[in-house]
Amino acid sequence: MIMKPRQLFLMLLTLAGVGCSPTPQAEKQLGNDGKKPQVDRNAYLDSLSSEEMSDGLVFWASEKAFSTNAELLLLLDTLYRHVRTDSFPAEVRTEELWMCDYRERLCSYYDRHLLGDGGITKNAKADSVLNEGVRLLELDCMLSTMEMIVNNSSELTFDRCREYMLLNQLISNCKSEEAKELVYKEWSLYEKMREKMVIISSHIVSLNYWGGSLTGPIQTANYLCISESRKYMYQTTLNIAIGDSWDGTGVYLNNAKQLLFDCCAEAMNKVLSQKPYFREDEKEARQMYDEEVKEAETAIRELQPLVDEWIVLMDEFDYEFTSDGARHSVERAASFMLIKWASIVSDLL
Repeated sequence: MIMKPRQLFLMLLTLAGVGCSPTPQAEKQLGNDGKKPQVDRNAYLDSLSSEEMSDGLVFWASEKAFSTNAELLLLLDTLYRHVRTDSFPAEVRTEELWMCDYRERLCSYYDRHLLGDGGITKNAKADSVLNEGVRLLELDCMLSTMEMIVNNSSELTFDRCREYMLLNQLISNCKSEEAKELVYKEWSLYEKMREKMVIISSHIVSLNYWGGSLTGPIQTANYLCISESRKYMYQTTLNIAIGDSWDGTGVYLNNAKQLLFDCCAEAMNKVLSQKPYFREDEKEARQMYDEEVKEAETAIRELQPLVDEWIVLMDEFDYEFTSDGARHSVERAASFMLIKWASIVSDLL
């Protein structure tokens, strides 16, 4: 049975939890100081249903992380669960609004706990709290296979929040409603591209390390790389939009596209040349392997027209956000995302 892309993505992250709504018990577990839990972690988990218990960040975090800062852990749990709902990502404006509301909660935490300079931007405050969360989750982490998956997956949810904060910042710098519509259109298209790229990278890893225990950590690390390349592209576009100079080089998008799909073809050829041997009694495993090959090849084919459409949109981006003297700077900055995706695929083998 061929899984839908969303089902596949959730399955690959299942060891780090599958989303549901934040539990109402969460806020009740905190003491008056907002940090010290009135009950220990096990008592808190016992108060949840089996589904709620297994898919929250509190379940996967260490006892030390919970006892050190339960307030922050429960705050991050809200984001963690939201990103793992079946409906995520919803319509782009809906998700932008949710992430902006969540950013306010992160900023409130930053201000209450005096984490740094109070005069910095909301995005900077939120980013500081998310970084604090990464450090919290690393407490008592022994880097087992499970812990690597959980840490990568947790940080990925934080990065998804950062992506939407950058989106909101770019929207705020648009000079017309037409420009805003262009940004939203590009974002929706990117989400489709990203979904295909997740399938491609995860299946190539699975096929190359068939049955290996490090498949999960490598896959989730690659999801982080996909997000990192998007954040870089968006931050650069934002800097250009507000008038900052950009001294990067980059390449034209058609060249970056060619590199990406050449790397995909090379990776698939190498994987297929190393197909494992399956015994006669391993028909189910052979079928699973063949299905993953088919799904990867399908995702590569489906990604190509999406990238073509995206390149056209990025040309419109270029005219919308750059002056005549800086023409093609957005396009060349955007090329880094496709180049990074090509690098991800190449590094899988």
